[in-house]
Amino acid sequence: MMSPIEAIFSWLEAQDLDLQLDIASFGSFLIFEDGDDPSLSVPEQLEALRQWLNEPELESQAAANRALTFRITIDYFVESRTTGCGWKTIEAKLHKTLDEAKCVGNFSAARKAQRMLQLLPTRQERWHEVARSWNELASTRLTLEALTDWTISVPT
Repeated sequence: MMSPIEAIFSWLEAQDLDLQLDIASFGSFLIFEDGDDPSLSVPEQLEALRQWLNEPELESQAAANRALTFRITIDYFVESRTTGCGWKTIEAKLHKTLDEAKCVGNFSAARKAQRMLQLLPTRQERWHEVARSWNELASTRLTLEALTDWTISVPT
């Protein structure tokens, strides 16, 4: 049977790369003390998160703690991605970026912001699908009871 941390890793890997990068960017900021280190690119943050979830020979209690930490972090993130308020904030930031880019004549940045605004409804729908799959995993394999039962049943 797959451990809770393996189930999380499998769930993360099942997401498309854009979503994995979103999750890694947000998750590394909260999970790792140096998550706000600007020297790490988002792909490097994703790799660090993968290593953190997939560390070999991790003791069951440490794995359960990581699973719980990830669950709390992603529950918060998913909530912000499934509410109108979270998307309104993103939309406002994109409009601000677009306006600023137009003012300074940075047409590349303006095109990118415009494209991101156009893709926002599609991103929202994808995040609703991610939220459904995450909530299913969290409510079955990542409950406190499931984590406790798994930790107790694994030989140390």
